[in-house]
This record gives sequence, C-alpha cells and structure tokens, in this order.
Amino acid sequence: MKKTILTLLVLIVATGISFGQNFKLGIKAGANFSKLKSEEKWLNSDNNTGYLIGAWGRIGAGVIHLQPEAYFTSKNTTVHIEPEGAANDLMTGDLKFSNIDVPILLGTRFPVGPIKARLQAGPLFSFVLDQEASYKESIETTYEEALKNYKNNFAAVVGGFGLDISNFTIDIRYEYGLGNMSKSDNTKQTLNIWTVGLGFSFL
Repeated sequence: MKKTILTLLVLIVATGISFGQNFKLGIKAGANFSKLKSEEKWLNSDNNTGYLIGAWGRIGAGVIHLQPEAYFTSKNTTVHIEPEGAANDLMTGDLKFSNIDVPILLGTRFPVGPIKARLQAGPLFSFVLDQEASYKESIETTYEEALKNYKNNFAAVVGGFGLDISNFTIDIRYEYGLGNMSKSDNTKQTLNIWTVGLGFSFL
C-alpha cells in the first residue's frame, strides 16, 4: 500500500513540475457514506460511515484544471438480504472494504465572493486491499457467493462541488459505481458513495 501511494505521489509531482506555477499539491481527509445496491433489488443496505486519507494534486490554474488524487479509504455498509417469501432482515451482515482509490477529475473554478468554487467530475479507479464480510445468520448457498466474493478492483464515476478558501479545500462528491463489483455474474452489485473531504495545499 505504501509503495502504491508513493508511486502515485511521485507521478503527480513529476507531472506538476512540468506545469511550473500552475500546480498545487496537498493532503486530504474525510468521511464517506456507502450504500450497496443490486440490480434485482434482492438486498437493501444502510449508509454506514467510513473514512479516507491521502493526497491530491492540481494541474492548471485557468478555466480548466486536472486533479488526480490517491487515498486510502475504508468503505462500510450493513446489508439486509430479503429472499423471496422470507421476512425482512432474515440475514443481516456487515460488509467492509479497505481500498486505494484513484480519482482523475476534470474541473473548473469560478469566484464566489472572496473564495473560489469548483465543479469537478471524472472516473475513479478503486483497488481492494482487504475485504471482510460477517453475517449474523448462515447464508444460503444462493447468496454466499454473491456476498462474500468481490472483485479486486472496480470503477466509478465521480462528480461534486468544492470550495478553495486560502490553502484549505472542502469537497462534497457522489460516486456512482460502474459495472459489477461481484464475481458472481448472476447478481450485479454496485457501491454508491457520498464523500465529504477537507484538504490543505502546501504547494
């Protein structure tokens, strides 16, 4: 994990140096609220709170800028399985992912009084470092593969709004999961997430 973050930071810095003064580098931390969804709606999930911590760079100071980021994140949700004909919450479990997320955002800035506002959007690539699934009741074979076997990486589309106040940054974003994060082809699942982040630019 440390090598991955270091490599991404080196790439961000190296790219930024070539742009001279139109480059910023900073750190960030925040919270996320994750919800697991299935295509057939055979499960529900609660929005549980996780966290993120990492680094960001920004290239370009004009109307358009590029902002790559890399951060460690913990994503948590409580899953409620609803088999047909069974009572709600027959099987309830906690699902947790520890990931390295790499969003690559294209954005624009505009003044709002003494501060700068931002609109940003782009792809996010998520690499799973660890995953845990624990359930209160034994899971039927039908659901075990779908709820315990997930891919090692998946992608999302990210969009959001941010503010730059001196060297501080505030971001609110929504991540919409793409494709199927489950290894089971019969049960398409996506992870949709709200994130709130606070950052600081030291370059």
